[in-house]
Amino acid sequence: MVIMMKKYLCLLLSVIMAALCVACRNSSEKNSADETADNGQLTYYYTDSYPDDMVEKIERYNRWCSSHSTQDMKIKLIKFENYQTMSQRLNIEVMSGGGPDLFSNYMDLPFEKLMQNGTFYDLNELIENDTSKDKLDLDAYNKTVMDSGLYDGKRYFIPAFYRVHTLIGDKNVFEKFNMPAEQGYHLNFDNMDTVFSEFVKNSRGTGFMSESEEDKGINPDTAFLQLVNSQIDFENKSVNFDEGFRNKLEFLKKLRNSSDDSLSLSTDNPAAKAKSFLFNPYLSCSNPIMIEVAIKYSAYKEVPDDIKEPVLYSCFENDEDTYSANIVDAIFVKANIDKGDKALAFIKYLLSERVQNLYVGTNEEFSLNEISDCLPVLNSALEHCFTDAQINMSKKGNIDEKNDDDAEKKQAELSPLSKALVEYIKKINSVVLYSNLKDSNYNRNVAMPILQDYLDGKTNVNKCVDNLSSATKIYILE
Repeated sequence: MVIMMKKYLCLLLSVIMAALCVACRNSSEKNSADETADNGQLTYYYTDSYPDDMVEKIERYNRWCSSHSTQDMKIKLIKFENYQTMSQRLNIEVMSGGGPDLFSNYMDLPFEKLMQNGTFYDLNELIENDTSKDKLDLDAYNKTVMDSGLYDGKRYFIPAFYRVHTLIGDKNVFEKFNMPAEQGYHLNFDNMDTVFSEFVKNSRGTGFMSESEEDKGINPDTAFLQLVNSQIDFENKSVNFDEGFRNKLEFLKKLRNSSDDSLSLSTDNPAAKAKSFLFNPYLSCSNPIMIEVAIKYSAYKEVPDDIKEPVLYSCFENDEDTYSANIVDAIFVKANIDKGDKALAFIKYLLSERVQNLYVGTNEEFSLNEISDCLPVLNSALEHCFTDAQINMSKKGNIDEKNDDDAEKKQAELSPLSKALVEYIKKINSVVLYSNLKDSNYNRNVAMPILQDYLDGKTNVNKCVDNLSSATKIYILE
């Protein structure tokens, strides 16, 4: 009896000690958050273990605040050990009305659902009630991209930069498989079976798509996730996984497996056995300036030796009428925030002419190696992006090109690849919240595991579609 009692006491003490450790840790984290609230700073969560472009922009903004004697406008960056820990805390706090003051589309949250339940501030209120001289004029920005933040008439997020997903391959390889070799070809789910009909019959050692060391959101999984997402209306809570969807899913699997049967949604090199590829996502740029640099001068050494005549395709659009863009940086503000003026100040900074030009290479503060592969939402900055792609790139540094009359004449006109890219950008009529579809909470937790089982052969297409349908309905309705 005494021995049993000792064991019980030891177990009880262990539980108490563990609880105290957790309490102390949580208290420490909570005190840190309380401190930022006390000094009036906005807060933002991040971790070094997962890429988040917003962190660099916040750090740059904080330096700007320091140089302009506005220390109280700085944003407090609260760091977490890893993405999982941050995501767990985010979801717990958000469900109880807490969390950081600022959110971005890099965070693992069900944004499509949160925009419907009052989690985020209606940013139209902040903008419309602003009486300062530098009040935002949304007419100066890309309407299609900016309006992607509207849900039920309320503006829940502001996009700062966006990207277009394109596919680039070699004309000679395309012609080998009787694929269209025209610049800017509009590849979509309705014509893909025709475009790749020869390739899926006999890939001749050619892979579908190579892997990029830098994940730009374009990879062999992109098409599957785009196809699934195209059948879901989160705002109206409806799904449409019909027979047409089933057939397209089967064809995508056949296409993806053409060069390697051991493919996995979680592997980084799904076509490792291939000697060449139809598409190289590392070349897929949104910024015409980067295209000109990479294609004409190979400044970043991004052009493989086997790509002699690069051709640009759209990246699996929903249909022949869709021209889509993906948001790189979207900023959300907590609904019950009492520092709306500070949140608006940061939004103004992101949308300012200086910052919009800065990240796309039309501002002399950045060298070519610092240019971000994205597009500005400010209309005038986008025009600069188009025109600056035609200037003499040797003046930007890092390119050893003689600045003679022939060189300047050569620079006077965009390459066919850039022309196709510019035309595509001008036609954008659909916007996706995530630059990388794997960042979507729905895709990460619902679609990808189900698709993985299908690709691994654990389920057939019928079971896969049934699982997607039931799991998606639960997700959007819960």
